Amino acid sequence: MHPITRKLFLFNTVLLAGCGSTKPVEAKSPTGTVSLSYIARLYTMKMSMSGKNCVLKNKYNTIEIETNSRRAWINGIMVWLHHPCRLSGKEWAIREADFKKGIDCIMRSYAYLEKRTPKVVVLDPGHGGSDPGATGPRTNIREKQVVLDIALRVKAQLEAKRIQVRLTRSTDIIPSLQQRTDYAASVGADLFVSIHADGAGDSSAHGVETFIMTVEGADSSNHYGQPGDTFAMKNNSFDAANAVLGFNLQGNLVKATKRNDRGLRRARYSVLKNAPCPAALVECGFLTNPEEEALLNTANYREACARGIASGVLAYFTLARRSRK
Repeated sequence: MHPITRKLFLFNTVLLAGCGSTKPVEAKSPTGTVSLSYIARLYTMKMSMSGKNCVLKNKYNTIEIETNSRRAWINGIMVWLHHPCRLSGKEWAIREADFKKGIDCIMRSYAYLEKRTPKVVVLDPGHGGSDPGATGPRTNIREKQVVLDIALRVKAQLEAKRIQVRLTRSTDIIPSLQQRTDYAASVGADLFVSIHADGAGDSSAHGVETFIMTVEGADSSNHYGQPGDTFAMKNNSFDAANAVLGFNLQGNLVKATKRNDRGLRRARYSVLKNAPCPAALVECGFLTNPEEEALLNTANYREACARGIASGVLAYFTLARRSRK
């Protein structure tokens, strides 16, 4: 078995173990919340407190949720909730949408994904042409160049697994945001992954992160995208699959790059809102951070980013094949 395939097999086997029910749970509550004790019972987990974090754990999986916060971790990978974990009566609880369209999709993907192996993956190298994206202040390296190189490496790795891959751009051109998602629809994309490198005013910002579409009725994490835009969009029909794809991309990207885990987040970016299939946007590090600017300038780090993204896609394929829907 190929080393990457073996790691994916073990990762997904652990995640799926110990989650007994095979149907999506309708977590009904008059307040629209789901208690952490209910989640612990569902997954046959023991619940305890560690500081201000509530820890749910069984032999196979660990869920850690920070109280009065939107941060959670599933098997060590950070997942941002739409709303903070709050006390509901005497119990800590999260919003129903964060359970049903986030945590439960990730924990029991087999109960949510269609049992159909994806065939076409569209990779979207961000920016291009007159839009350079973020720029490294020391070396003047441009995001548009970095992400195209990473995308071509992902393409090669996936095609080696006999997966059909299409690119929204393969040269230094700038398709519009609408053209990118229209192209994905025209080629019958089963997955859409937009590839970026971050930039920030604070040079200490560092790490990798993955964005998926927010659920209907919720803002983006930290108002990424357009604040106040809470309407249902085309891509919301793939909320569960987005969570599965995004979590596997983020987990594998963190493992491959060994960079700080900034988490699986939510955003109403145009390429996510209008994607015709499960979609995610990955940020491979900060060009405005001196250490990560230097890393993104190297072929070795770009190859690691590509390996993480490709492994995330392959993990999704594995889970789709195991689906019971």
